[in-house]
Amino acid sequence: MAQSRRLADPETGELIYATVLDYGDRVITESQRKGAAEHFERETFKGRNAGFTFTSMDDIHYVTERLTTAQCGYLLVLQCYVDYDGGRIVKARGESMNTADMLNVLQLKRKRSTFYDFMSVCLESGIITEDGHGSYYVNPRYHFRGATQNRAVIRTYTAKVRQAYREVKAVDLGLMYRMLPYVHVSNNALCDNPTERDPKKIRWFNGKGLAAAIGVDEKTLTRRLPYMKFGGEYVIARTSVGPQRMFQFNPSVFYRGNKTPDESLIAKFNGLVA
Repeated sequence: MAQSRRLADPETGELIYATVLDYGDRVITESQRKGAAEHFERETFKGRNAGFTFTSMDDIHYVTERLTTAQCGYLLVLQCYVDYDGGRIVKARGESMNTADMLNVLQLKRKRSTFYDFMSVCLESGIITEDGHGSYYVNPRYHFRGATQNRAVIRTYTAKVRQAYREVKAVDLGLMYRMLPYVHVSNNALCDNPTERDPKKIRWFNGKGLAAAIGVDEKTLTRRLPYMKFGGEYVIARTSVGPQRMFQFNPSVFYRGNKTPDESLIAKFNGLVA
C-alpha cells in the first residue's frame, strides 16, 4: 500500500506531502497523478485511443511462479481496471469493484470456486490486496497506470485485452502474460535478451525456446497459438526465415517501445487476419 511522506516535488522543488509506493520505485505527487491520468489516456499511436496499463517486466516472475496459467489470464484482465491511485480495481465510473463485480468481469459467476481460488492465492501472496473497507488493489509493483522512469515495462492496451477475453480462454491470456518479460525493447520480438539494442545480437525464441521460457509444453503452445486472436486479428505473429521460426507480439495489444511502432510491424499484423 502507498503512504504519505513529506518530500520535495520533483517537478517544482516545493516541499509537500506526496504518495510514495512501498517499493520505492515511483513517487506520485497530486500534480503528477492528474497529469498522468490526462496524458496517458489521450496518448495516441496513429490516431488510435491508447488507454493502457504498465507491467513491470522484471517483477512479474514472482506472479507467474505463484499463479496457474489461467490465473495469470484472470489477473491480466483485472489489471485493465486499475485506477491511477495505487492500483484500486474500479468500475467505469470509478467506484471500487467488489467480488461480485469481479466475478462478472471475469465471467466466472458459474465457477465461483475458480474465482475464489484465484483471489485466495493473489491475496495470500500480495499480488492483490484489500484495504479492509471492501476495496481491492492490484499491487503496483507488477501493474500500474501513470508515469514511470522504469524502462523495463510493457504497455498493455486495456480495450484490446478486454475484447480478447470475450473471444479467447483465460489460459490463452495467461500464456500471453507469461511471455511479457521476453518482449524486445525495439521490435516487440519474443527473445532471450529483450534489452539488447544491437539487432544483430537479438536471440529470438523458436517454438521450443519460447515454450521452455514460459514453462509450458511446446505442443501446448503450438496448439493454442492459432486461437490467440480477437476480431480475427492475431496477437502473436509467427515468422519463418529458413528453418528458424520467430515470434512477435501485436503492438496494438502489447507494446514495449516509447515511439510509434515501426510501420513494417504494424503492416505485418494488418495482413494477419484469419
